[in-house]
Amino acid sequence: RIHNPSSTEMQRNRTTISIKVPENAGADLQSVVISQLTNINVWDWGHKDPEIYLGPYNLRGRGTSGAAKVTKTENNEEMSIRFDPAIRPGEQVNVVFRSFNPDAGIYQWATTFIPNGVNPITSDGPTLRTSVYRNEYFR
Repeated sequence: RIHNPSSTEMQRNRTTISIKVPENAGADLQSVVISQLTNINVWDWGHKDPEIYLGPYNLRGRGTSGAAKVTKTENNEEMSIRFDPAIRPGEQVNVVFRSFNPDAGIYQWATTFIPNGVNPITSDGPTLRTSVYRNEYFR
């Protein structure tokens, strides 16, 4: 699930990705890969590593830095988030990014989950989606 409380273009945002690891997952979640689906504009995730916190999503939830390491492709269309420590089954992790909303549009990403372990078997996750609106829509 993706939460983007500020949904107008070029405003500061606090985009949060919430991931609930199922109780019966069988392994800890080591990382997640997020790949932006075809769009004219690329989402700006910011330049700093995100903060993370465990538990239910909270609009003002504060996280800790350093527990998630992000690597991005050169064009920012794919991003890998590695958790240290890995997220245990039954836990929900919230990954908080701070940057600015891009141009108005609908943004979508494919997700891939990578469990902890040697030669892990990855699994495809849900498609994430958020909309950004032009400022004049709210005047």
